[in-house]
Amino acid sequence: MQNTMITSGNWNVFLTLKDEKLLLVKRSHPLVLFMPMLVIGCLTIFFISSAYVVFQDFFVSPSLFFVTTLLLLSISMSVITKSIIDWYFHVYILTTRKLIERKYSPLTSFIANDILLDRVNCTEIDLINNGFFNEIIDNGDILITFDRPTRQEEFILKDIKGSHELVTYLTQKLMDGNITPSASIQNQNTIWFRQHSASGISN
Repeated sequence: MQNTMITSGNWNVFLTLKDEKLLLVKRSHPLVLFMPMLVIGCLTIFFISSAYVVFQDFFVSPSLFFVTTLLLLSISMSVITKSIIDWYFHVYILTTRKLIERKYSPLTSFIANDILLDRVNCTEIDLINNGFFNEIIDNGDILITFDRPTRQEEFILKDIKGSHELVTYLTQKLMDGNITPSASIQNQNTIWFRQHSASGISN
């Protein structure tokens, strides 16, 4: 299961601790790009149609209509390309000692969220499937709550393809000792798993 979940590419750049091994690299489901692309496409068609009406009935100028169409197409393609790039550079990485979220949007923002797993007392994993369609394609949000000595922290993996398989994988890795626990609590790690749905909660 490990090899099928790791995405292609050299991700060892994220491994900065001694004796650390890469376990998992995941992105959000590609279908999350569908709705933004659909909205952008509809808006582009609407504005091109409006431009056609303006330059056909009110201000007759085929050349201006052609230039306006090219401009609108260029803007829509730029927005779609940025959406794809933002999706591609938003990754979740699991190692034997860390859980990492990296979200990079070129020229605009960079977000990093790291959890050191050897500082965790117990872990609660919640699987949230929103709607019937997401249940069919096995797309869901995985909410991981870590109880650390300093404070409680939540880590959310949004719109994950194969969410049920990934929850099983995470639970097995945490319980089987493949992830390094703190020396003082290595025999006390506790893991809970709950699945949430639109209709309720099942344990």
